[in-house]
Amino acid sequence: MVSALDIKKQKVAEISNQLKSAKVVAVIDLHTLPNALLHQIRKELKADAKIIIYKTSLLRRALRMAKLDSLLPAMKGEKALLIADMDPFKLYKKMNANPLKVYAKPGQIAPYDIIVPAGETQLPPGPILTELKSAGIDARIQGGKVAVGKDSLVAKKGEAIKDIVAKALQKLDIKPFEVRVHVPLAYESGIVYTEELLNVDEKKLLSDLTSGYFNARAISMEIGYITKDTIEPLMQKAYRNARYIGIEKDIMLPELMEELMKKAARQAQSVNASVPQAA
Repeated sequence: MVSALDIKKQKVAEISNQLKSAKVVAVIDLHTLPNALLHQIRKELKADAKIIIYKTSLLRRALRMAKLDSLLPAMKGEKALLIADMDPFKLYKKMNANPLKVYAKPGQIAPYDIIVPAGETQLPPGPILTELKSAGIDARIQGGKVAVGKDSLVAKKGEAIKDIVAKALQKLDIKPFEVRVHVPLAYESGIVYTEELLNVDEKKLLSDLTSGYFNARAISMEIGYITKDTIEPLMQKAYRNARYIGIEKDIMLPELMEELMKKAARQAQSVNASVPQAA
């Protein structure tokens, strides 16, 4: 008869083998992950990844067996492991491509100015009208329904959301918060990525890279550092400087003769203008 301990050892070995053969192994935080979002990402990643959910202690043993000790610091509390064969950055982006919208809770900090837009609602007249007005919403009766007369700011960015406001937003089916998949750590080919690194703002990254390129190019031009990107403008700069010196020092070169003649003419005019004319 197979004991419970043998079953656990077999499961640890099974998970460990899966971890060893995976290109990417990531830790997922289940504590902050609603079941609806878990089911959603399982469906979306079905062809690319697999989520392994077992007791954290068992998963820790599997990580040790697979020699992935670098992920152990994140294995505290309710955690799961995800194995995939795709780039960790693409994986993180795909998991969080469609964050789950949720209602506000009293005391939560507003992520931005929360504004209830003007317009009709499906709410019938009644006590709800007073509740909405108490939350700072311009509520009124219109066409037998409750309507919002004008855009109403109910919580400023950075402020704690009041209980009456949270209830009003829920009644209006406004979900101002987004729940995302938290990935404390991810491992690929000996490299461990934190969530801060995985959560890349592509537009900002491109802007930073572009800015960095032009700054580096400007410095290279200033100090005369030759690269494939600076060789042509440096040669143009050197040519302009040499031409300027040639004209300044009256160096007789074929390509400078026209400018030297103009310079001589200007000097002659200046001398002529300074000599008193005979009466």
